[in-house]
Amino acid sequence: MTSQQSVVLKHWARIIKQWPVDKVRPEYVSFQKVMQDHLNKVAASRAAAQNVKANNEVLATPAEPLQMNQQKAMKQINALYNLLDDRFVKEFPMPAQTRHPQSRPTHYDDIVKEMGEAATRTWFASTYNRIRGMLRFS
Repeated sequence: MTSQQSVVLKHWARIIKQWPVDKVRPEYVSFQKVMQDHLNKVAASRAAAQNVKANNEVLATPAEPLQMNQQKAMKQINALYNLLDDRFVKEFPMPAQTRHPQSRPTHYDDIVKEMGEAATRTWFASTYNRIRGMLRFS
């Protein structure tokens, strides 16, 4: 494994550790799980390629596409670091009128609160809220 490949893998590992956990999304489709599985596959294929190279056999893949894959990976890593650092929120701030519309100023705050509560809500509480939402008495 070349040093640039190991740098890419280290960056991916760091991003996976720093990425916030989505409490609403199931574990098997979380960003961390999916990317860790992908990295394990990439590392296994690179290790197999290194074993083939160590046995002095001819590699079927040329070096140029590997370089392009590393460039593509670095672009992805830079984009994810930008998201982690909230660069776009700082560069393009959301106007207060968009965040708190006059018709319902707490709408987006209520959505964030509901998403946070939904992760820990029991089946009974979820069903109760669903029925309560269907039956509205005035």
